[in-house]
Amino acid sequence: MNMIKKFTRRKNAFFRSIKLHLINRRYRHKAARESFQPHRIKNVLLLRLDDKIGDMVITTGCARALAEKGYRVSVLTGPLCKQILSGSEYLENIHLHRPRMALDELKTAQFDAVIDFDDVVSYERFKLHADLGVPCVIGFNKDNYKLFDQSIPFFDENKHVTERYKAVLNLFGIADAQYHYHVPFNQQEHDKLQRLLGDKTGDTRYVAINPFTGSEDKDFSREQVVKLIDALHSLPFPVKVIMIGQSAKIASLALENVVVVENSTINSAVEIVRCSDLVITPDTSIVHISRALDKPLIAVYNKRKLKDTGLPGYKIWAPNYAKAQQIICDTDFISAMPVNDLVQAVKQRLSDLQ
Repeated sequence: MNMIKKFTRRKNAFFRSIKLHLINRRYRHKAARESFQPHRIKNVLLLRLDDKIGDMVITTGCARALAEKGYRVSVLTGPLCKQILSGSEYLENIHLHRPRMALDELKTAQFDAVIDFDDVVSYERFKLHADLGVPCVIGFNKDNYKLFDQSIPFFDENKHVTERYKAVLNLFGIADAQYHYHVPFNQQEHDKLQRLLGDKTGDTRYVAINPFTGSEDKDFSREQVVKLIDALHSLPFPVKVIMIGQSAKIASLALENVVVVENSTINSAVEIVRCSDLVITPDTSIVHISRALDKPLIAVYNKRKLKDTGLPGYKIWAPNYAKAQQIICDTDFISAMPVNDLVQAVKQRLSDLQ
């Protein structure tokens, strides 16, 4: 059975590569790229197809800057990102991406430009661009593909990922040295959290802990979380610990003396961060949500490199704002890192806040 699955995967990959070649061949006689003329662009579609929350949060800075300059901005993305963007007044539409989706709605919108923020080179991605037929396709590091009308060179391990989005704004003639992320307020989740927390009294501090990521090597262990909670409750002032994450995963840790939001969503996480005095998390989207809300943050990173590019994630995806403290561990798995350094950093930060 495994041999059949392996053969099928290889066969599918082979035919996808053939189809990708044919799409590129279709554009081989396309005229040479012209200089970009932003005055011809009115209606823009941003692509964030991987449904990664962190990527989407960072993209909001570009989306809003374009909207504030008068462009009509829409997004094509997955269900989680659509959920977190709900209520973003600067967006015209948030279109839900689905594999092999019908494109009638997108074509009817008559976009003047589509911006693909990924380095992805695949048949599925190129077919989407070809089928959409938008007059101007903008991408990164796509010089070799004439399907793309504008290719922005960006491959630098010493530049933060926000520089990638600033490059798009520069292409449109928008200089924005202060690049800000934006996440909308969710009244329902805010009220739900407030009912759990009750009134904040005296010098009580709210500390949010996010133990889980999308990768096992970046998760906190239960032992680390328990020691962190114990340390927080040993401080000479009251602390309420609020857990961020899917309810079932948080329940699996069997924690005591913490606040847990039942049926938690990504919008629950946003509102937890919004109400917190300090956020503690490994390298995940919560880092970027914390920056969007300018919250004090302690973020733990390992030294893994990004799968697609080989660039160091702890540099490219660093928190990169004044209220954030980044801890880079030497262990491959964050769960193997001695927790004492993190505990001391948390105690110091809360002491400073007091």
